[in-house]
Amino acid sequence: MCYFLLLLLAAQTLLTTVRCDSSSALRDNSPECICYTVDSEADKSYFSYHRFYDFRKYAKSSNENTTAPPLVDANQRFGQERISDQAVLNSSNWNNDWGVQDWGKKSSADAPVAMQNSPQNVYIGQDNTTNLTHLTLRTTRLPTFQSTSELENQQKNLLHATLRFRARVRGASGAVAGLFTFYDDNNESDIEILTRDPPTTYRYTNQPATKKGDDVPSASKSPENLPAWDEWHTHRIDWLPRMSRWYIDDKFIVQNSYGVPRKPSGLILNMWSDGGVWSGDMKVGESAEMQIQWVQVVFNTSGKRDGPGGKKGGKTKRSLQEKGCSTVCRVDGVEKEGFPEVAYVAPNSSGAVNAAMGLWAVILVVGIVSMVVAL
Repeated sequence: MCYFLLLLLAAQTLLTTVRCDSSSALRDNSPECICYTVDSEADKSYFSYHRFYDFRKYAKSSNENTTAPPLVDANQRFGQERISDQAVLNSSNWNNDWGVQDWGKKSSADAPVAMQNSPQNVYIGQDNTTNLTHLTLRTTRLPTFQSTSELENQQKNLLHATLRFRARVRGASGAVAGLFTFYDDNNESDIEILTRDPPTTYRYTNQPATKKGDDVPSASKSPENLPAWDEWHTHRIDWLPRMSRWYIDDKFIVQNSYGVPRKPSGLILNMWSDGGVWSGDMKVGESAEMQIQWVQVVFNTSGKRDGPGGKKGGKTKRSLQEKGCSTVCRVDGVEKEGFPEVAYVAPNSSGAVNAAMGLWAVILVVGIVSMVVAL
């Protein structure tokens, strides 16, 4: 009998190992998926990794996160303020994936108001009507500088991705909400919302948007009459090898082949103003916020995780094709947002699991025979 139990334990261990081998620390909510495909205006694109950051359920009761941290005051211009929601925004899990920025920049002729990112401007808020929480990025105009906020994702080796954000922007005119990929000023793909614009106008740009001080007309698209950015909508960038595409609520809006980023990049979210002609100049004492319910990143990688020159290992450059995917999961049209579902399994992809199941059957038969003999 003991021999039989040992055989069962060995079989269970083998099956567990087979299942675990199909998952990765870079995939969440989808341990059975080997790769991912998304709905697109182009041919199907395939990605290796998936992340889903959900900020909606941090409150256990109503009114738990409805009081925002105090505004940064005129003396707090060095970015040394404390993060308010330490349990969430300074946890080991958070710091593994996100970095709250504290850098600043001086004023200039084109940007007459100095900027300073403050950790105090990044916090968890709560919707009074639904009690759902959200990540908040805030900016405030002070007499001598603009207090701003920025987050960087630590996965800085994205090489092509589909990026989705459930977000809204509210507040005074003169601020910019940014959701974008970034390597340098020549490799950047943006969603930017200007609070001085009508709420149905967006700015979609592949950088550089200016050369030698002149605007590049083909760099930016500014579609109008879109769903209002001051209400909850899902915003999306598809960064593909030769094209950037933008969507709202799964509806294709516009695409651009100019300046498509070519370098491994990171993901940045920010809320800022510099008093310049482009951002606008916010009135002293006024504020604006970008509120984010969730972020979903589906991506391939190139090089080290923390970017060129970084120390953390990562995947080498790859152009993933359908033939390299044994279990393909879909990201769009799923029952629960952020939880990919198996679209199909390649005919020969279940070999390892079938072999393990076969071994299980053999061990079970041997065990039963052993029990009979023992009796």
